[in-house]
Amino acid sequence: MAKAGVTRTSLLALLLLFLLHFCVGSVTALRQKVGNQGQEASGGNDRYVVVFNTGTLHTDVHVFRFDENANLLKIDDKLEFFEQDSSFKSYAENPEGFANLVATLLKKAVSVVPTSLQPETPLILGAEDELLFLGEEMSEKILQVVHDLFKKSSLLYKPEWVTVLPAAKQGAYLWGTINYLLGNVGSDYSKTVAVLAQESASAQMTYALSAKAAANAPMFSKGEQYIAMHYLQETNYYLYSHGYFPYGVYALRAEVLKYTNDTYTYCVTNGYNGQFKYHGEAYNVISAPTGSNYEKCKANVIRALHLNATCRVKNCTFNGVWNGGGGAGVDKLYLARGFYDAGSDTNIAGKPSTELRLLDYQKAAKMVCEVKSFEEAHILLPVVDLVELPYSCLDFVFVYTMLVDGFGFDPKMMVTAVKEVEYAGSIMTVQWPLGAALELVSSNNTRKNDI
Repeated sequence: MAKAGVTRTSLLALLLLFLLHFCVGSVTALRQKVGNQGQEASGGNDRYVVVFNTGTLHTDVHVFRFDENANLLKIDDKLEFFEQDSSFKSYAENPEGFANLVATLLKKAVSVVPTSLQPETPLILGAEDELLFLGEEMSEKILQVVHDLFKKSSLLYKPEWVTVLPAAKQGAYLWGTINYLLGNVGSDYSKTVAVLAQESASAQMTYALSAKAAANAPMFSKGEQYIAMHYLQETNYYLYSHGYFPYGVYALRAEVLKYTNDTYTYCVTNGYNGQFKYHGEAYNVISAPTGSNYEKCKANVIRALHLNATCRVKNCTFNGVWNGGGGAGVDKLYLARGFYDAGSDTNIAGKPSTELRLLDYQKAAKMVCEVKSFEEAHILLPVVDLVELPYSCLDFVFVYTMLVDGFGFDPKMMVTAVKEVEYAGSIMTVQWPLGAALELVSSNNTRKNDI
């Protein structure tokens, strides 16, 4: 009897081991299946958006996940999936190479999106308007290879979602990003902040107006609207958003230097003698015998801003552009992209989100323009690329002059220079793709919305 009992016990043990092995194997297979489907365990009403941003410095892809109320949710342990690679400029003569780059990024992005949600997940690519400087034929070829690639994707593709993004729309999306991360979206327009950003070709000013002010807004001189309505989290916002050309970091340099071509300039570091090239044009740059000078450089910048240009409407900023009329939506100003970088380079913006006075930019500009040698400039601005360093006086003078003389802001005004915002316990870099994604998911039907 004892021997039989031992046998039964052994058989029972073997059965339990078999069942345990089967269960573990089933769980492992299930986990692998879910893992292969990205975030398959996400809520049934979750929505994803995949956004490509390609510019002069890099191409990146963002994947965002939202709940049914357009609240941003985490993907694994982060609030966005992000990957980055080279700029379209690296493939100016090789569109197929650019297609391969985008395909690699797209494969990574698709792996994040649950398989069941992929057919309803918008796939977007916005190219900075500098793409157009490659020429019409080449820019169209680059966009076409993206169209061809996206058509084959398992994600939701629409031709109008692959586009050169106008500066005004890029500014509006960045406004949406910053105000969303600050918790302002969904509130009255008067609770939002204005956003001024500087890219390579343009500066973009965006802020919200009341419905009444928007209804009375003038038309842009080319028949375009200064005001556009943007729908975010069940709230309509009337945004004044304008791209100021040619007042981006590099375009502005060309605009100023063309007045001093082949003669010396007070806007570059003492002893510099070289060329500045911008989209096929070369400008001879020779420093003044006494080096850079704040006041004399500012005179050149003011000339480039065209402060006395004809203003066809009431209240213009510079170059004949309407200022939007002002109001509560511009009471608080956030400075991003190139404007933040200028503050960071001189450490007046020591944190990713720093409050400062506009006068701080003037102090920084005077300090930079007073240096007497390239070596001294490098000691003062160690983080600035050596290729960019000779133009530091010009860059800093422009920032302050544009804000105060161009836009008419009080020099004592407190502003926030911003690169990152803390949101839901995570740090988010402020970029336009989140704003674009937010607009799409704020609607009940993504197919009715265009980027």
